This record gives sequence, structure tokens and C-alpha cells, in this order.
Amino acid sequence: MQGSLISLSLGMALGLVQGISNLTFDTQVVTLILYIFIFGLLCLWVLADFHRLGINLRYVVGSVPSNYGWLPIIGLVLLLILCSLSAYLVSFSLLSWIAPSFVEEVMRQVASNPSLQNSAPLLNNLLSAIATVVVAPITEEFIFRGVILQRWAAKWGIRTALIISSLIFGILHANFLGLSLFGVVMGVLYIKTRTLIVPIVCHALNNLLAVTVGLLSHGSQTTTNVNNLEQLRSGLGTGVILMLISLPLLIRFLWQNWPRRDAPVPYLVNASQADM
Repeated sequence: MQGSLISLSLGMALGLVQGISNLTFDTQVVTLILYIFIFGLLCLWVLADFHRLGINLRYVVGSVPSNYGWLPIIGLVLLLILCSLSAYLVSFSLLSWIAPSFVEEVMRQVASNPSLQNSAPLLNNLLSAIATVVVAPITEEFIFRGVILQRWAAKWGIRTALIISSLIFGILHANFLGLSLFGVVMGVLYIKTRTLIVPIVCHALNNLLAVTVGLLSHGSQTTTNVNNLEQLRSGLGTGVILMLISLPLLIRFLWQNWPRRDAPVPYLVNASQADM
């Protein structure tokens, strides 16, 4: 709610400034600034709430063990990217036959989102890189895993909180299925490692690779319409193949690391260990 009010207020303020000064703001730059500003304010609001409630931020963030193995994380990120891509291709290919106008609208919105482009101005690229690879991983993991997951776990149990918080995370993205599963994996990583640093690094690496692939594919496009429904439908087979490759391995990872029903939240474990 706070994010919507902030976005509306800033939008009105920018409109007023443009009307008075006759200045024209770049839409992508404004969108990126709003995104960074809104999520930054949300995190500051949460931190103020932490201070009021006596919550120790150090116990929320946790610390990475000195001998933590990062190599498997790279493999996990690659699986997540393949699975997210396959979920997008399969779900939107099937939806394009049922609700083509809806799919076209979603794809237009996704295509209009700010992204790194090799022909874009330097400021656009810089802000896009900061928002995608730095701000989004830190703020989204802090809010969804560090705050929402733990608070809801106190109400409904850790498994229910993990699933519901991940579904809400997916709803806020165009690729609902792929990002919901991504949220589940990030939550499992947080519960297992008891540190936000691991899912933040995983999230940042995922976004970095996704942006790099998108930039390379953008550079190779000429007159092809990437939002063409026929082109999307033709990717159904590729999506199924990628899903058959990535999904069983991700399910295996979740099966091996799924939290116990009575598993404590990371904050409580970190706090108890600090008191020892």
C-alpha cells in the first residue's frame, strides 16, 4: 500500500513539474528511479519498524559460513533460468490460444519495461543495471524472505509461509509460474543457510545472466517482431524440453532441502546461537 501511495505521489509531482517547467522526462529513467526509490523507502520503513520492535537486523541477515560452497549455487541459478524460461514459454504459449489479447498485453508490458539495450543512453543502462542486479536482489529478498516469510511463519508455520510468500512474489512478476518457483527456491536457501546473503547472491547472479542473455538476443534481432504470437507458440516445444531438463532437478533439490514442519525461522536460530 505504501508503495502505491509513493508511486502515485511521485507520479503527480513529476507531472506537475513537467507542466510548470515544460520539461520532458525519459519514461524509462523515471520508471527506474521510482522503482529504486519506492523499494528503498519500503526497506527503510521496515528497518524503522525493526528498531521500534527491537528486532536485530543482524539476526535477519545472518552470516555465510566461511567454508560455504558457492559452486553448486551457480548450477542452481542456471537451472532456475532454464526453468523460468520454460515456464514462460509453456504457460504463455498455451494461454495464447485461450486468451490471445491478454497475452499480447502482458508481452507489450514486459517489452516496455526498462532493460539494458546496446543502443540505449548510458544513464538508462546504468540505472537498469543498478535496479536489476543490485536493488532488486537486495530489497526483494529482504522483504519477501527476510520479513514476510518469517512473520507469516509465526502465524501459519514455515511451510505454509514459504509457499504463500513465494506465490505472492510470483504474482508481482509477469512470469508467475517461473518466479513463484524461484521464490520457493530462494526461501528454501534462506531457511537452510539462515542467511539472506546466499539468496541475494543467487538472485543477483540470476538477474545478471538473464540481463546478459536478453542484451545479446536484443543485439541479434533485426526486423523480427519478438511479441508475435506465432513466434511464441512455436517455442512451446522448446519450453517443454527445457522444463523436462530443469524441473526434475529443481524438484530433487527442494525434496532434499524442504524444511521440517516444525523448523524454526532463521531469525530465531541466529539469535539463539548468538546468545550461546
